[in-house]
Amino acid sequence: MAGAEMILGVISDTHGNVRLMHRVADLLFGKLAAEVVIHLGDDYADAGQLEMAGHTVWAVPGLWCPEYHSYRVPKARVETVDGGRIAFAHADRDIALVRTGADLLLTGHTHSARIALEGGAVCMNPGHLRRSTDRGEHASFGLVTVSQQGFVCAIHEADGRVRLVRRYERGPSGCFVPAQ
Repeated sequence: MAGAEMILGVISDTHGNVRLMHRVADLLFGKLAAEVVIHLGDDYADAGQLEMAGHTVWAVPGLWCPEYHSYRVPKARVETVDGGRIAFAHADRDIALVRTGADLLLTGHTHSARIALEGGAVCMNPGHLRRSTDRGEHASFGLVTVSQQGFVCAIHEADGRVRLVRRYERGPSGCFVPAQ
């Protein structure tokens, strides 16, 4: 990767809770200096609300969205940021469409936040913004800093407090490894 760092906000499973989504977007674009928010679906229309508020949004539909069944709306996307390939989809079953060659894989759907390494790629699920607690999980979102060194991935509580941070750099084989 080359170039200056870029900060990406990652949200998922807003399920029409636009009040919480906008509060988190205010944190992301204000205090946390995100340049783009990636909305991982359920509900796809919620991403449109963020765009109408003037935010830059990359979005995919969730399984329960009408757009998921439209040939006009991709179920999975890939964006390149500073040479790093970021693939994202709502569910694991759709990330397979764009997984090859991806450095960072972003999915939602489970409402359970996580950061892990899988097959040399960094994987993140930001959790959900459905309500304060859903499926036993507190509302959360992700923040990814992309730089020449690699990725810094963080899970934040809906109020902005940091829950988990992981740093990754590209290893000698080209796969990502935990940063020292």
